[in-house]
This record gives sequence, C-alpha cells and structure tokens, in this order.
Amino acid sequence: MTLDELKTKLAEMAPGNYAVINYDLYADFFPPGEPDQRAREACYAFAEANGCRIENKPELKEVWFVKDA
Repeated sequence: MTLDELKTKLAEMAPGNYAVINYDLYADFFPPGEPDQRAREACYAFAEANGCRIENKPELKEVWFVKDA
C-alpha cells in the first residue's frame, strides 16, 4: 500500500469505519515511525486532512484511521 492508496481508501470509507496500518507501514509513511513526535504530528495532520482521527494501538502495533461522523 502507498500513501496515495491509503488516502483513496480513507475517502471511500463511511463515517465510523476505520482503516488499519501496522507500525512498519506507519514508519514508511511517517518516518521514523512510532514513537517519534514529528511522525505523530505528520500522521495526525494527514488523518485530519482526510476526515479521520487517529487511534494508536501500541498493544497491537497498529494505527487506526477512524472516519469522523
């Protein structure tokens, strides 16, 4: 998956749905990855620009993009 593909997926999602990426893909999209604050800020900005909020799931090593209602 590419960042453009994720953007397309987020645009197609209905409110309340979510897309999941693992920490490895997250690090590819937002280097250097978790737990870097700049990576988090870039991810949050990307999510907001695409109508989503972030739920970080460290126990699963996943980041969820949740479509706002």
